[in-house]
Amino acid sequence: MSYRTRFLGIAGLWVVAGAAALLVEVLAFRDRLPDPIASHWGFSGAPNDSLSVGAFLIVLLLVWLVISTGALLPVARDGQRRRVRAAAGAALAAGGVFVCGLAALTVSANLDAVAWRQAGSLNWQVIPALVLAGLAGWVGWFAGNRGPDQPAQYLESGAELTLKPDERAVWVSSVSSPLLRTLGGLAVLGGAATLVLNSWQLALAPLLAGLACLALSSARVQADERGVRAAFGPQRWPVRRIGLARIESARVDTRHALEVGGWGYRSRPHTTAIMLRGGECLVLRLTSGRDFIISVDQPDRGAELVNALITERSVL
Repeated sequence: MSYRTRFLGIAGLWVVAGAAALLVEVLAFRDRLPDPIASHWGFSGAPNDSLSVGAFLIVLLLVWLVISTGALLPVARDGQRRRVRAAAGAALAAGGVFVCGLAALTVSANLDAVAWRQAGSLNWQVIPALVLAGLAGWVGWFAGNRGPDQPAQYLESGAELTLKPDERAVWVSSVSSPLLRTLGGLAVLGGAATLVLNSWQLALAPLLAGLACLALSSARVQADERGVRAAFGPQRWPVRRIGLARIESARVDTRHALEVGGWGYRSRPHTTAIMLRGGECLVLRLTSGRDFIISVDQPDRGAELVNALITERSVL
């Protein structure tokens, strides 16, 4: 049994357990809850909106389903890579603890209230839930970051790469930023809590910031006879394409964020960079004189292929 199959099996049990926990948390106290219950609190901590118990439970289960699906889809596609399993473990652990904590806070605030307007206040109590979710995410990352790591697709390493006539080769590699994923996940959880317990106006900023961090926290780089293609995030968008005709040469260089202007996608007078981690990077010297820098795993093999493709193109 592969680590991906084993991980998916354990993750599936965790998803079922999370759904069961939500059902128990709400239904076990059904007789002590008003119907409808307070489901939304204002900035002052006073309840200002309500949902029926059934609708509240459905919302929680749908949120948990969205979190679980978003975490497991990358594993189903590329679960042989350890960092993909680790990220999914962090998302599942943090998301499960957060949703169950949110349910517990809501039930506790409504417990034994005559009507939803008499429910207890709720505002700062969300902070411990977010802290516990963050700790759970760290544990989930550690638990998922185990087992073998199968490279994405690498060419055989060598001092020089020579392509045979009509031979086609593709190099694929990736890079991710655990820091951006953690910050993005925490921002999304915080925004979700604000959306449920407060107002959408306050939730909009952390939700958008968190989703942006998650969308730009990883990149997949591919080199072939058409050039180099860098796609961001699990959604594989946005995409930056550099045609082979625009590339003069490729090399490997050690770069850090401060040297290129910071993290993420950076553009400076003589360089453009996709910087998600410091260290060895694939550096493309463009015909315009600019350097395009990509922090990615195994950049030496990508440079070998790009240079071989450039040589092949010049001979034709």
